[in-house]
Amino acid sequence: MRFILMKQFARHFFLFVILLFSSNTYANDLKNNASPYLAMHGNDPVNWMQWNKATLAKAKKENKIILVSIGYFSCHWCHVMQRESYQSKSIAALLNKDYIAVKVDRELNPVLDKRLIEFVQITTGSAGWPLNVFLTPDAYPLVGATYMPRDNFATVLTRLQKRWKTDAQALGDMAKNRNETLTNMLETQERTSSNKSIATAVNHLQQVMMKNADSLQGGFGNRKFPSTPQLASLLALSKQKKNKNIDEFLQLTLNQMARKGLHDDIGGGFYRYTVDPAWDIPHFEKMLYTNALMPLLYFDAAEHYNNPEYRQVALETLHFVIESMSGKGNAYISSLSAVDNKNEEGGFYLWTRQQLANILNKQELDLAYKIWGLNQTNELPAGNLPRRDDSLAELAKKMSKPVKIFEKDINLIRNKLKAYRNKHRGLPRDTKLLASQNGMLLGAFAKGVSYDQSLYNHGDRLSAFLQNLWNGKQLRKSAADATSGTLDDYAAVAWGLLSWGKATGNKKATQTGLAIAKIAWQRFYKHGIWSETTHSLLPKGIKLSHLQDGAIPSAEFFLLSASQLSEDADLRRNISAVLGNSTRSIETDPYAYASIIGFSIGYR
Repeated sequence: MRFILMKQFARHFFLFVILLFSSNTYANDLKNNASPYLAMHGNDPVNWMQWNKATLAKAKKENKIILVSIGYFSCHWCHVMQRESYQSKSIAALLNKDYIAVKVDRELNPVLDKRLIEFVQITTGSAGWPLNVFLTPDAYPLVGATYMPRDNFATVLTRLQKRWKTDAQALGDMAKNRNETLTNMLETQERTSSNKSIATAVNHLQQVMMKNADSLQGGFGNRKFPSTPQLASLLALSKQKKNKNIDEFLQLTLNQMARKGLHDDIGGGFYRYTVDPAWDIPHFEKMLYTNALMPLLYFDAAEHYNNPEYRQVALETLHFVIESMSGKGNAYISSLSAVDNKNEEGGFYLWTRQQLANILNKQELDLAYKIWGLNQTNELPAGNLPRRDDSLAELAKKMSKPVKIFEKDINLIRNKLKAYRNKHRGLPRDTKLLASQNGMLLGAFAKGVSYDQSLYNHGDRLSAFLQNLWNGKQLRKSAADATSGTLDDYAAVAWGLLSWGKATGNKKATQTGLAIAKIAWQRFYKHGIWSETTHSLLPKGIKLSHLQDGAIPSAEFFLLSASQLSEDADLRRNISAVLGNSTRSIETDPYAYASIIGFSIGYR
């Protein structure tokens, strides 16, 4: 579907681009914002404003184009564009004179982010962060792009303003018409019933995923993301019926993710993705959602394949979160930056031979070289990344050592390296305490507590934190933001609380989770259509029969999972209604709906 839309609109988009290109100390509204990402732009010379009704009214009154710049705290290229462009006096002068500049934290406004990512993906063929989208004063998207070097950005600003000055009406009409056409086409594709249940898409999902699977390196694509919605659905398929090809691919992928560059083998936790197909070099930011979802995948895989290594990976990841991502109020922060406190990308995690020689004794150094391959010339400016090809049990066997003694030796080295980097290096932290991501983490604690009772106190305190975000009618999106959450927040928190209640017998968690789930259905699902937010400021929000996955399973998946745990008869009927209504988009692009298809496999 995305490909068809891209073909249909590429010509219009490039015609528009041709039109564009042929014819000290500062403080702004973001200073001291509760969002670290927004606050870091508080001293830019750009007159940044926030995304709200007052800002849109100002743009309309002054008839100015709106630049919506979206990013997040741990995004490397967001920092680069800030340094090159948004801290530039010349760029600021262009923006302040002719534009309304809006800075958005994507984690605090996920629905706006999804809408504009969709627009840029369809019109240019790719999207990511930093995301920069120009809107008309009526908030219709005109044109968008990701990172741009300063000179290119200045050219776009100058030529777009010149074009707006002479042809504002034509550009505004074009943007409005294109937006309405795109919205109608998306809704038609994704709301058209196929008169089949979602379960009928299972075979096609399997075919699509295995066709796209990297059978040599594991995972999907050239840049390797964890792809937890897709991997979890394949695991559900394997549980239903053993399949040699699926099992070999899953175990290869799980091994690669746990042992190579996606995983921090010294301090624990997973990075967001690797930039290469071999899982060697990560993009070094660590996200809370990644480190909440990965334990769930590894716990399930450990049970299915009877593999203690996977269980250990899951537990170590949760303990990493507790140790390194704890925030105020018994909740957990949203991310750790890819760039260390010395402005070195990955610097916190990389090692030179000289550094290792100064920290470890000779025997430890030899072992570190053998396990992690750290004795080579620096592969990155700050050093080498520890990664391995084998499990610890396999390595112990190769070195003719008992596994317990070998693991003890490895942990001693890990502890020395962790102590060194914690003392001599630092990582900027995005300290937001987000409802949705903490709900996912609570679900992971619920899964892990049966294996490790030390998780109980952490989970119980997190459960109390999430319950305090709920006032009986409304769920706050974060600890520092009284704004009502989106469907993402309601669904993930309901699932987390109900999971915790079932795992521990916590009746209050169960009651609160059920109440949130019921309100979520009432507020966000009407007449077979999902609304992801009740307060979108973009014209004509898209309302769909089913929601797509991203790096995180869809909110639809979490709300159905919560409803299944609740055993409430009304919510069970809602599940049946949703699963009984497939769409053409699910049948043509099942990869994007893997979590809901996977849910249908195991639902009874």
